Amino acid sequence: MFSSSKQKFNNNLRIAIYAFLIAGVVFAFFGNPTVLGQNADDLVLKKQEKQQQLQAIEKRISAYRSEIKDLQSQTNSLKNQIAILNLEIAETEAQIEATETKIDTANLEIAEVTEKIVKTEKDIAKQKQILKSLIVEINDLDQRSPLEIALENDNFEEFLDQVQYVVSIQQESQESLTKIKQLKVELDLRQSDLKREKANLDTLLEQLDIAQAGLSGQRVAKQQVLDQTRGQERAYQRLLTEQQKLENQLEKEIYDLDAAINAKLGNRRLPSIHGLLGWPMQGTLTQGYGNTGFTALGYNFHNGLDIAAAAGTPIYAAADGVVVGTGTGSGAYGNWIAIKHEIGQFSGRAIITLYAHMSSFRAKTGQNVKQGDLIGFEGNTGNTTRLLYGPERGYHLHFTVFDAEGFGISEGAYTNIYGPYQVPYGATYNPLNFL
Repeated sequence: MFSSSKQKFNNNLRIAIYAFLIAGVVFAFFGNPTVLGQNADDLVLKKQEKQQQLQAIEKRISAYRSEIKDLQSQTNSLKNQIAILNLEIAETEAQIEATETKIDTANLEIAEVTEKIVKTEKDIAKQKQILKSLIVEINDLDQRSPLEIALENDNFEEFLDQVQYVVSIQQESQESLTKIKQLKVELDLRQSDLKREKANLDTLLEQLDIAQAGLSGQRVAKQQVLDQTRGQERAYQRLLTEQQKLENQLEKEIYDLDAAINAKLGNRRLPSIHGLLGWPMQGTLTQGYGNTGFTALGYNFHNGLDIAAAAGTPIYAAADGVVVGTGTGSGAYGNWIAIKHEIGQFSGRAIITLYAHMSSFRAKTGQNVKQGDLIGFEGNTGNTTRLLYGPERGYHLHFTVFDAEGFGISEGAYTNIYGPYQVPYGATYNPLNFL
């Protein structure tokens, strides 16, 4: 009986001590918000300044894009071509500035999260010392009987008050334990935030490198136009005629390959499901699907969408899937990735999305990807860098949706001109039917 009372009392006393420990942890996190709050406020202000700067830069980029689109719809002349190249250079310079601003913001985010993590780790280290001291005290109390503890009080009423306090604080200790669990969840989230922000920073740094390389390429392209034409409109028009023949060859190659599979597929077409795919890139839709009216530029049929943005804009997987092909080269689609998507609504049939003219890509054949995964960066590789200009020229993403049935990859027919390249082909759909 006496031994049982001693054990019960000591258990309650442990609960009281643990409650004190928990209260100490809570205080360590919330009892002194001045320092953390002050630093956090500074970081918030700096982030707001960066956001305002970014919004102003993005307005400039949008204005450049509108001017480019307007000039592309006008008569194809040397004057307009130089004006477009100047605007594209200015747009890329602004994009570099925007990316640098995003990098600054990402560093501020990392600093903010890191500060919180460091403070939390310091608080945990402090509580470990408190816990160490309390363990010594608990061990000491385990060696003493309730009678010995009672004799230390002036009277029995004080002893009962102490016992009642130990019992009543159990509920408070449970509430504190809940708070500790919440703090642990918050700490885990901060660790995840830090990992995500670091990955974002890596992407931005890569994007900056690509944009800077793109800017150099644009300046070289402008100089080549000037060198080849010597500022003469007649020389420019002669070059356009020569290039149009080459353009027509590549476009016909793509068209014939797709048309053959379209004919075989016949009426077995998949139904439209809007919202099935996510947009692969932020930008301006510069050319749609089908007979888009650009036959004078060598097009018989445009088998996808063209989305234009500044050099190095990130490109993301439109849906979950597996990479079924990649390619590089100077002909046709340039650097491209093809991803197969098994869609349940299609009763076992699948679609394939193509991402073309990329500056670089981050995936390999056989790799599984999730919707929204970064797969590469926008570029102007392949059949996008000729002197003919229009919505299909310059930096943009070409996005095609194929039926998986009949999809294939063909070796390029004009390797004597462009070097080795491959052409993915198949029966195509209007991507807007699935976006």
